[in-house]
Amino acid sequence: MKTDPITHGLIGASLAVLSGHPVSLNDPVFLSCTLGAMLPDLDIVTHLKGRLNYLLKHRGASHSLLALGGMALGLTTVIYSFYPYTSWSTLFFWTLVGTLSHGLMDVLNSYGAELLWPFLKKKLTVDMIMLTDPVVFTLLLTALGFSSLDPGSGPRFIELAFAGSALYLGHRELSKLKVRDMVMSAYHIANKDEVKILPAMYRPFAWNFLLQQEDLVRFGTIHHKVPRIERVLPRWNDEDPYVTAAMEGNLAEIFDRFTPYYHIVARAEDEECKVEFVDLRYWTKEDFLYTGKVLVTADCEIAEEKFYMTNRNRILLSY
Repeated sequence: MKTDPITHGLIGASLAVLSGHPVSLNDPVFLSCTLGAMLPDLDIVTHLKGRLNYLLKHRGASHSLLALGGMALGLTTVIYSFYPYTSWSTLFFWTLVGTLSHGLMDVLNSYGAELLWPFLKKKLTVDMIMLTDPVVFTLLLTALGFSSLDPGSGPRFIELAFAGSALYLGHRELSKLKVRDMVMSAYHIANKDEVKILPAMYRPFAWNFLLQQEDLVRFGTIHHKVPRIERVLPRWNDEDPYVTAAMEGNLAEIFDRFTPYYHIVARAEDEECKVEFVDLRYWTKEDFLYTGKVLVTADCEIAEEKFYMTNRNRILLSY
């Protein structure tokens, strides 16, 4: 789950053109800024150890400011070896601009990035756009296309694309605030802190919402400017021994690292209890995309832990 590498590459290429360099793979600044903007997503190699490992590691340490600076340093050194006539400091500056643009762009969507690792091992997010935004993508792709046809006017085309993107993002933020006010009015909520607005997963101009109240959490979607509650989840009891036992397990650690918005539901069945973890960020047509279940025995021992990536796929945790 990420901003796609093509969009990151378009942003890096656009920044290079904005600096006055042509759309050309033979131009070292264009090459360094474009590749720098895509480089952090090389953490896809963590997928070799499984999908769950990738979900946990993606946008972690590899997307921190420290790592982005290190990547820029390494990539600059490699590119400079092929273009020794270019200023090393100039190459490093534009490579760094590319890697930093990657981290900042990732913070805009609800997956977030650990920019402040290792000082803060939490993903930062402003919940503004969906995972891949078609408006920013189209604006930058169009501007780069015109820039390649008319290199002399390239910076002007890119300026217009970035200005359009900034206006669009500003509109989304205003839309988000309006949706929050609408939801508060519809459900008679006075405290703004109880409402969280999230970008919808598959619909670029739609929003989802969370109502985090004292006794329950409600998740809803917006259809044609009309809010609709999709799930009502009771607040969990921190003193419940089953919940306490589940929070000591591996699944709890996974959700704590994986998402800033998760919920716990405990369901007692005979002499055991199923404790469900729910990632509240991503809603498909009928359910949440990522969930997990912990089976806790009557003795408050964890018998089984499962991480569900869709309704059909699950991973049995064993350590």
